[in-house]
Amino acid sequence: MVASSDRMALVNLLLPVLRAVIRRLAARPWRTAFDDRKPVRIAEVVDAIPPQDQWHDIRSVSAKAGDGFLGSADAPPPAAQSSAQQRSHASTAIFDELRDECVDVNAFVPSTFVAIVELERFAALRKSIGYRLANQLLEILADRVEAAIESAERGRIGRTTIEFAFNAASVEAATANLQGLVETLEARLVVDAFSISPTVAIGFADAGQSSIRDELVDQAAAALSAAQAERRKIRFADPAVLSQNSFADLELMRALPHALASGEVSLYYQPKLHARTNTITSVEALIRWIRPGSGLVPTDRFIALAEETGAIRELSEWVITRAIDDQQHLIERGHAVEVYVNISGQLLPDPGFAATALALVRQAKGRIGFEITETAVISDPDAALANLRAFTEADIRIAIDDYGSGLSSLAYLKQLPAQELKIDRMFVSGLTNSNRDPLLVRSSIDLAHALEMEVTAEGVDTAMSLSLLRIMGCDLLQGYFISPPLPLPQLIEFLSDEAHLERLAGPGIEQWHASLGA
Repeated sequence: MVASSDRMALVNLLLPVLRAVIRRLAARPWRTAFDDRKPVRIAEVVDAIPPQDQWHDIRSVSAKAGDGFLGSADAPPPAAQSSAQQRSHASTAIFDELRDECVDVNAFVPSTFVAIVELERFAALRKSIGYRLANQLLEILADRVEAAIESAERGRIGRTTIEFAFNAASVEAATANLQGLVETLEARLVVDAFSISPTVAIGFADAGQSSIRDELVDQAAAALSAAQAERRKIRFADPAVLSQNSFADLELMRALPHALASGEVSLYYQPKLHARTNTITSVEALIRWIRPGSGLVPTDRFIALAEETGAIRELSEWVITRAIDDQQHLIERGHAVEVYVNISGQLLPDPGFAATALALVRQAKGRIGFEITETAVISDPDAALANLRAFTEADIRIAIDDYGSGLSSLAYLKQLPAQELKIDRMFVSGLTNSNRDPLLVRSSIDLAHALEMEVTAEGVDTAMSLSLLRIMGCDLLQGYFISPPLPLPQLIEFLSDEAHLERLAGPGIEQWHASLGA
């Protein structure tokens, strides 16, 4: 069941189109009013006028002047309905009464569709041209929507989206209209001397499908998410294809901007121990989302959704910005550690993201590193390698994450301008109970050193694995035996307490030797 507030949002979106329908329906009864001079009731609708929604009867009445007849006029007196009735019956008033009183509407009125246009890469655009001009661009695109589609009635303009309703004879006709709209919206334009070529994606839904009547906007938004995940420009909300999981995922992604702004999303930091100096020289930033009432959102889930829906860029830019801010707090308290941020493989070939990331990192007071996977360069090796070289030239350290898992390739390893290799935890966890894993880890360490890289072992969760990795010549150690990921205040406490370093000075050697003799 959809909440009344959601229904009212839907009513507000569709109301312009429904008013147009009412005007068409009113044509024949008005002629009756002209003929017999009697008032004619047309329909009963909600008129959403701030600050209070009002319920009106729409009537056509004859207007007289003395003994003469002038014509007809609308007389919409507020009906005697309570506010509670207005809210609870809003959806019924719009849809059901139109169906009941206006039979055979489809005989002369085309189907109504609701569409959502998203201006992609808005965060980077806003950084390039400023908040005011970016919002002005959205308004210009909204005007283009109305100019390109004659029946279009603009709805809400969001932070990066434009909602509108329009008429078309069929889904195929609606798709054709939207294809033309994409060309119009993506045409180059100039905003205050800035030349911009927007990119957009569109999801749309059919208002005539009663099965999705109360979730029309959500259907369009789910279709938009699917279009972005499939790298398509336009996607229709086919309820047979878009599952209920799509709506749960959609709700999660809709909540993300608020979560970033309200503090639900934060960064935790896992320290990395330098094996020879026994000092914490760097930390890895790890994102956490804790939703009130539902707890921790699995990181893999919302990162994957962000990649599918195109939100990964905004999320990654937020992480870089927050990591730089947190690093400043660490420096002010005497802890000049490097901070590493994970970069999605989807973003690595993107020159726009690279430019934004470089601009952000130049503001940092300390050293920033990016963690990537080898497979991140596969989709567009030339662009990815060019961006990696730009990062390196800007003194951003590059670490190859999860080495040994997935599709590790010596060819890519040779080309990547990286300074650090991170051995995947799946090999580290088997160091003390496997014959092969120690050989694989040792050979990986030797290979990385031959390529002039430092080596980090992930998943160091026991004293024995820590000691064994030290003996093998591993440079950096990361895992729960050293420290779990910590929020910033606890990280500052950890770095300030030298007792942690004393504990890590060289434990586990006796236990490891004992296990070899057993």
